[in-house]
Amino acid sequence: MTIHVVGVDVGGTNTDAVLLRIDSHHAPKVITSTKMVTSSDVFSGMLNAVQQVIKGVDVTAIMVGTTHFINALIQRRGLMKVCTIRLCGTATQAVPPMANWPQDLKEIIDGLTVFVAGGYLFDGSEISSLDEEEIRTVVRRALALNICTFCVCGVFSPCRSDQEKRVGEIIREESNTAYITLSHEIAGLSLSERENASILNACLRPLATQTIVALQKALPPNIPFFLTKNSGTLLSAEDAIRWPVFTFVSGPTNSMIGAAYLSGIKNGIVIDVGGTSLDIGVLVDGRPRQTHANVKLTDNIRVNVALADTISVTLGGGTIIHVNEKDESVQIGPDSVGYRLEQEALAFGGQTITCTDIALAAGLTTGIGHTSVKISTSIVQQVLDYIKQLVIKNVDRIKTNSEPVPIILCGGGSILIDTNQSIPDVIQIVRPDHFAVCNAIGAALCSLSTTIDSIVDLFPSSVDGGEQRKNMLDQLTREAYEQCEQHGARPNTIYLAELEETPLAYIPGGHRHRVQLTAIGQLDLNKLKQNKQETQIQKCFVDIKHEVSPNVKPLISINLKEKQPVFDNDGFWCIDAIDIEYIAYGAGILGCGGGGESYHFKLWCLELLREGKYKMRVAPPSFFSSSSDLVVDVGYMGAPTVTHELLSNGHECLDAVNNIEKYLGKKVNAVYSGEIGGSNGLMGLLVSAKKKVPCIDCDSMGRAFPCLTHILPFIHNLPATPACLCDVRDQTFMCTDDMVSTPQELEDTFREECIKRGLYVGVCLPPISGEQLQKHTVHHSLSRAWFLGEAKFNHQIDAIQAVASAGHGRILISDGTVINVERHTTDGFARGHVSIKTAERILIIDFQNENLIARFDNGEIVASVPDLIVLVEQDTAEPLATEVVKYGYRVSVLVLPAPEALTTPHALQYVGLKAFGYDFPDYKYIPSYASIQSVWDVYYKKDFNSQQETKHID
Repeated sequence: MTIHVVGVDVGGTNTDAVLLRIDSHHAPKVITSTKMVTSSDVFSGMLNAVQQVIKGVDVTAIMVGTTHFINALIQRRGLMKVCTIRLCGTATQAVPPMANWPQDLKEIIDGLTVFVAGGYLFDGSEISSLDEEEIRTVVRRALALNICTFCVCGVFSPCRSDQEKRVGEIIREESNTAYITLSHEIAGLSLSERENASILNACLRPLATQTIVALQKALPPNIPFFLTKNSGTLLSAEDAIRWPVFTFVSGPTNSMIGAAYLSGIKNGIVIDVGGTSLDIGVLVDGRPRQTHANVKLTDNIRVNVALADTISVTLGGGTIIHVNEKDESVQIGPDSVGYRLEQEALAFGGQTITCTDIALAAGLTTGIGHTSVKISTSIVQQVLDYIKQLVIKNVDRIKTNSEPVPIILCGGGSILIDTNQSIPDVIQIVRPDHFAVCNAIGAALCSLSTTIDSIVDLFPSSVDGGEQRKNMLDQLTREAYEQCEQHGARPNTIYLAELEETPLAYIPGGHRHRVQLTAIGQLDLNKLKQNKQETQIQKCFVDIKHEVSPNVKPLISINLKEKQPVFDNDGFWCIDAIDIEYIAYGAGILGCGGGGESYHFKLWCLELLREGKYKMRVAPPSFFSSSSDLVVDVGYMGAPTVTHELLSNGHECLDAVNNIEKYLGKKVNAVYSGEIGGSNGLMGLLVSAKKKVPCIDCDSMGRAFPCLTHILPFIHNLPATPACLCDVRDQTFMCTDDMVSTPQELEDTFREECIKRGLYVGVCLPPISGEQLQKHTVHHSLSRAWFLGEAKFNHQIDAIQAVASAGHGRILISDGTVINVERHTTDGFARGHVSIKTAERILIIDFQNENLIARFDNGEIVASVPDLIVLVEQDTAEPLATEVVKYGYRVSVLVLPAPEALTTPHALQYVGLKAFGYDFPDYKYIPSYASIQSVWDVYYKKDFNSQQETKHID
């Protein structure tokens, strides 16, 4: 049976369309293609392109890649107000929906936001039961406000979705025309990011309905059409109405799929060059390598949807070449003539030298324009050398091993790259036929997919020969296959494209894992042809404003440079939003791969400051030096994987402190963070603001470590009680000296309670006096975090080197690629190692929640605890946690010196390598301690100590 399909790619400048012939005996063949300027209304240009390639041929399906919906968000056009319902009970309320969104977008979309009863813990137990009457009241209130679009997001709904589904049923019972988005259908675990993606999806649902209905009417009748997803798979017209967010950035993925088909190469590197940018991606078994790291679809809003892992650089056919007339030196870009190439380039009679002109002058291409291009050989060679070095650098960055690979060139701008040149570790450079319409060809060849994200028990093979593990993974795989077939995939083409197992820390036995798997299969075109009929699509029942909003504002970008701390009349450091950005980044660095991500706690701090009810004030440790001062350290205990989903209710640590005060019968004078590394680095600021007392510029370990036994007060033999924890249900647990007598007993007791309470609790450890504070804490920890952030945000070009210098550390690896990650759980801790390829050798980093030791593959140890070993993304200098780092990540590795208090022989018994089970007789840890400056040392112009006598606190 012979079948014809059409692929379309609607870009910002051009719209491409291709007609493919597919039969069972031959590979798909391009019959015809066209390229035309994208029309202002998008649709007329697209329809013209489709009509040009069809020309009376019987077409089975049309596949379209478009930026229509993300453009609507950018332009604030056609967006609807959303009622956001978070099923969370008492949990997660510290970080509300749409936290840190651009204000103008939030005002357009936020119709009604509510926290209601519901939600689950990691083990499937309820945070609280769903209150159906509460839901009905909310829905009726929204409908009364003329809000017809709903987003429902429940805690741990990807693992257990029944509450979300029931809320969807209730909304439908109240309104048969409402648009409903359920978050478990949008993304996996990570509450805030999944909710963001779901709200973006919800606000576009009416526009998606109207758009798909218009396409259905305009396209030839009775031809099913699909939209391409960000992941390189397909959405039916009906599903595109439900999930427009999946279509936002499918272009790079489509291009790589098209390149794989045209070249016949399944494993290699794809370079797609357009008019203004060059994108480099990796093909693995014919599919684009994916990334989930800090994805931001628009307006700097974080989401957790999968995208193609690409490197984008500013270079394209329209890039302008600036020439210094004195010496003919050149600057390439970054500006571009863009869609005005045919008016401004030399080849078209213009006055601007572009990269296209360089390609013509170098003889790399012909037949473009109508004017002969003459450019000096010196200028041409400089540009060609620049392009070659750019390609060499970025090909090396994106590779994961030293094996030679092929390069496939696509996109109209790929004429800039000479296919005959030699590039290190590249076996061939291919520019296939139809390279200029790769995106449209990739769209026509997209498959179908389904993803499952679940938390299950996976027993080690040593328990029963691996039978239980195999049975569980087989069950999840079958579910994925069945869902993929239900979506329309041909059964015999379905395969498992991705499987990732991440152990949950702190659970005894180490069996509980987060499992993510994706199945992919080819669209069953024969079934489509046999059952071709008009699809009934829901009518759009609301009026949509299509004009661009006159109130569109550019993304507010706070100037994070050249910030200086501000002090009040008492000498306290007054924290503002920029300080929070600095400290949050620094806390991430000091987390050493553990401690939990600081992002959500940063949002919490920013929300608290935005409310204007509380002030965050920081005092130096010297301010509280009396034996009569009572101070406490606070923080959260739990598994980092869980904390991405189960956010704070806003007062777990606060309630723990209040219970300690009640137990002791006296108030605390100040609060500080138990560990500066990771999310807990901001906790002292949050609790002290709520308590209206100062936060002290110190912590108990100067970094992050996995156990309570690693804090200095316990290393120095201070009492282990009284201590208190509080969970997201506001239930507390107090440990007193009649229950535990040692720090290890406290650690064991609190871990057991933490697991019972959902693997996320706030903790207040035993209070200490001001006199003890001077001896048993790491001073100026907040300052150290601040200076790390200050270095990053003030040195965008060489941020990694600046951060290393600010931390008195060194760059161990500047340009590495993660080639392997192995994880397992032992004694409740997430352990494993990361292998990182460098130009010469492989670095292996072992971790136990935090990074512990770095050594090369020849066994040479180059860093170890208690020094801080930190992985950061090469492109952003953002720290990477051990639970999120994946194969293919491009990283640098920093080593920062440990605080002096952790390097004494006594302390090393608790935080040195031997304490974590390592014994290397030939290795000796050598401290490289550097004193930690405080913000008062650098910026405060008065003598703070002279003010201590008054200790006046407003």
